[in-house]
Amino acid sequence: MNALRNIVAGLDFSPASKEALDQAARIAAWNGATLHVLHVVDGSMLNSVLGFLGLGTDQSWDAIRDDALRLAKQVAAEGRLTEGARVDVHVGSPIDLLVRAVKAHAADLLVLGIHKSDRDGPGGGGPGPVATACLRHAPTKVLLAREGHSGPYKSVVACTDFSDTSFQAIQMAVRVAQRDKSALRIMHVAMPPRMDMAYVGHPLGIWPGQPLKVMEMWNSYRSSLQPQLEKFVEPLKHEMSALNVTLDIIEHEHYGRGITAYAKEHKADLLVLGNQGKTNLRYALLGSTAERALAELPCSALVVKPVETTAAPTEASTHPAPPAQGVGTGSPGRWQM
Repeated sequence: MNALRNIVAGLDFSPASKEALDQAARIAAWNGATLHVLHVVDGSMLNSVLGFLGLGTDQSWDAIRDDALRLAKQVAAEGRLTEGARVDVHVGSPIDLLVRAVKAHAADLLVLGIHKSDRDGPGGGGPGPVATACLRHAPTKVLLAREGHSGPYKSVVACTDFSDTSFQAIQMAVRVAQRDKSALRIMHVAMPPRMDMAYVGHPLGIWPGQPLKVMEMWNSYRSSLQPQLEKFVEPLKHEMSALNVTLDIIEHEHYGRGITAYAKEHKADLLVLGNQGKTNLRYALLGSTAERALAELPCSALVVKPVETTAAPTEASTHPAPPAQGVGTGSPGRWQM
């Protein structure tokens, strides 16, 4: 993962977020990037709890800050921070403050931890609301680091729909595979036609009663995909020359489920994909299907966004953030949200 200069990692002091921080630190070390770690005390929750206890938020902030800074010092002592990294503590909306941090630091990557129980349990809920919102709104690449995997990625799957964004995703996957000496699979999901579809008025002149013509067209298209995939990755031939790379075309009736099934079948440690392209993977994986697809996916996921992506407005901070308080391994520095 080359050319990363600034990485933001969300930290809630859970095992999942600590392991995500390990990945963030590992990636930062590869690139000589600066690591910015952010812990957010949810302001809405704080207001509710303190209101229930009859306490004011202002006088309680000092105690909360001291607690968070104590935990931050423990994280630093565990050796999870790179040289020059800092842990900052704020009160407010986690979504809003994480997105703001990405913008403030011009971050090339946002790293968030995903609890293993959420992703692997029966009917698991996948990424929570904060991770889902950051996927949609943070104007940078997002790594959802799965709990239980803090080391190198040994099996990487990259999906493509032949769009520019998916090519960027393949580039990132190649760089990870180079660094971690991973097996790399590059795959495309082809959706076969349904024979029960109504074709009346179709511009191709297909109508009910011509399933043979439909299948002939499908078979011709299907046979063209493998050469198309080979040509698509040709610019990366040199970078992939020393890697164990497999190019696959699979058939599935649904993009998101097809990707999930493939990643499971090949025991992927990391799935890399673009969130916007020709087949609208943005909605296959970040819309109503996203929660289902990612909930069923027992591995980390790196979502690559178009260069021109901009963040949408998020909910406002529920409590004014005091001056940033930081614990770091380098010289102290402060940033304003």
